[in-house]
Amino acid sequence: MPLNRNKNLKVVGFFGQSGSGKTTIIRNVSKKINGNVVYQNTGIIRYLFGKGNYTNPKLLIDRNTVRISKIEDKKEKNKEIDKIYEEYIRSQFQLLNDWSTEIYTATTEQYSSPSILLVDRSPIDFYALTLCGMKELKEAFGKKLNDMCELLLRLVKKTAEFNTNNFINAIFVTKPWKTSDINNLKDGVRDQYLLDTYTGDNWYPKYNDINLDETKTFTIDENVTDLQERAELVNKCLEEI
Repeated sequence: MPLNRNKNLKVVGFFGQSGSGKTTIIRNVSKKINGNVVYQNTGIIRYLFGKGNYTNPKLLIDRNTVRISKIEDKKEKNKEIDKIYEEYIRSQFQLLNDWSTEIYTATTEQYSSPSILLVDRSPIDFYALTLCGMKELKEAFGKKLNDMCELLLRLVKKTAEFNTNNFINAIFVTKPWKTSDINNLKDGVRDQYLLDTYTGDNWYPKYNDINLDETKTFTIDENVTDLQERAELVNKCLEEI
């Protein structure tokens, strides 16, 4: 049984690349479904980035490329690259844990009537984000992961899996809903995550790495391009949970 034992609450996450329309869909879902009051929480990430100090591959590459290139001793260079990799993974691990804490806190609130909470991420998004970011770092620095980093990645996966199974009742795998000008989506928070490294086949297959127990999966495909049609699809699927 999920750790979320609040009988009046179901938590539904949306998994998908940046710019796939997760937040927009949530804002257009019905306010009441089958007697359940529908609540929305789409501000957790911005809240965390506003108070946290998480790092990202672009920042690490910009800060360290010149410095690393000047290190002549191969052993010393590899040691420094390992530190960069570990710093990134630990930062993303912290982001996953901080986000999960916010979700857990939401489940402890009082819900006087049957309710559904919609959130525009899932724990699996942070697992996917971590792997995509590591791909970018490895391409930049050209070194394989050491044993410690491999262990940390396994822990990120295990945590994402555990938190999904214990806090999330259902997930909508959300594919990009229309062709957009990427430049219009840049907002200072997700700029980097609009790159190919964090989209499409680099992102979505990560979902299949996670073993889900009772968490239901629904999919919003690319061919559903009308916003209202997407929202109605979510409405219908929410009746099943």
